[in-house]
Amino acid sequence: MAKTAPTSLTEHKCNQHIKSAEYRAELACTKIIGFHLQKLKTGGCWRFRYSNFEGKKRILNLGKYSNDTKSRIDAANLAERYRAIIKEGKDPSRIISDNRQQELETAKRKAQGKLGAYLEGVYTRHQSRKANGGKHTIKIIEKNFSDFLAMPMDEINEVNLKEWQVKKEKEKKSHATIKRAFGALRTLLRHAVSEGYLDVDPSRKFKLMAPIANAEVTEKDVFKQRRMLTSEELTKIYKALDLYKRQLIEQRNNSRNHGKSYLTDLAQLAFPHWFFPFFHLAAFSGMRTGDLYSLTWQELNLDFRRLIKTPNKTKHHTDAIKVDLPLNNEIISIMRAWNQQNGCPTTGLVFPSSTSKKLDKQAHVRHWKKVISIAQIDCNLDFYSLRHHFISSMVAGGVPMFTVSRLAGHKSVKMIEQHYGHLAPSSVESALEIANSSFTKGINLNVAN
Repeated sequence: MAKTAPTSLTEHKCNQHIKSAEYRAELACTKIIGFHLQKLKTGGCWRFRYSNFEGKKRILNLGKYSNDTKSRIDAANLAERYRAIIKEGKDPSRIISDNRQQELETAKRKAQGKLGAYLEGVYTRHQSRKANGGKHTIKIIEKNFSDFLAMPMDEINEVNLKEWQVKKEKEKKSHATIKRAFGALRTLLRHAVSEGYLDVDPSRKFKLMAPIANAEVTEKDVFKQRRMLTSEELTKIYKALDLYKRQLIEQRNNSRNHGKSYLTDLAQLAFPHWFFPFFHLAAFSGMRTGDLYSLTWQELNLDFRRLIKTPNKTKHHTDAIKVDLPLNNEIISIMRAWNQQNGCPTTGLVFPSSTSKKLDKQAHVRHWKKVISIAQIDCNLDFYSLRHHFISSMVAGGVPMFTVSRLAGHKSVKMIEQHYGHLAPSSVESALEIANSSFTKGINLNVAN
């Protein structure tokens, strides 16, 4: 038995209507109230008309007319579905609107499901509530996972992460750096799960591979480059600084060819280049180069003779610490001369670029290499050795490690103990003397033979 068509609109009737009817004329279906075919300038369209529960007329477009049975039957079935929805006491227009909104939300979530989009959108807003706007964490992920940014987060898997680790090791990244970057990514993915953008954390089963032997050797080699300086090396470095200063004055004089007047003017300056006060402040304070580049005159207060700075590495922490260093007469004299040379500013960067912006983080490297070359010192000696010398000298001098950690800008003594503890003078004998003194008092050691 042939199935009865859901609509009274036959293929023949529809063809005739499209060919001969006037523009906007309607061919109504007698089986489904409100279902009709409307003639357009070119072709036609299927529509469904009804009144909602407020008495307002609504028209829903059911698709473009085409001369085939399928489109006609599909349109009729859709009209029947809408009629059934009305009988249930619901408004088809409202349901369609809600469905569209849900589709838009789904599409939006799918777009934000990519690591880069989620990082820039939802996660940046989340991190902005933290100290320093969470910029430190955002940069770690952007820098270390640039190849992942266009990837949907749910497609990240153990293979991707293993390949990523191998790549970072080939780039000579330390295992500690790799571990920190992976931790930042995993925290983001877990946040995406909590926000409903991911069903599960795709990194949950992945564990970083143990560092390869070569990587461990590399980290030790780096530490050797960053060591305590000998008295001989320090003497050579300071002599090389004076020689480098003269070279710069002579080079600038020769290149500009302004004769004695220019040479005299430049020689009268305390420093022919920002690197000189930069070096002296680094040696005095043991600060990281990044903190020196971002140092302001408000933080280096010459009137109050103090340097108060929150290290960039801890700015994003809710309990970030501040380094508070009193300035001695020597460093005050050097930095006052630099301040006067720059017009006595009270605000802005202590070491600005020519455009008053922050210098590149590697801007000091060329000048440092020049100095150690003049000094005829190992060319692998890192500028960071000034910081290591600062810390090592205090530890070796018996300064309490808690005090050293605070002056160095560390939140705990763990790192100081791990890398510098061997330099601390041994206190075992004195400790035993104190512990046993009460037992030995009153004992007569003059035992008769």
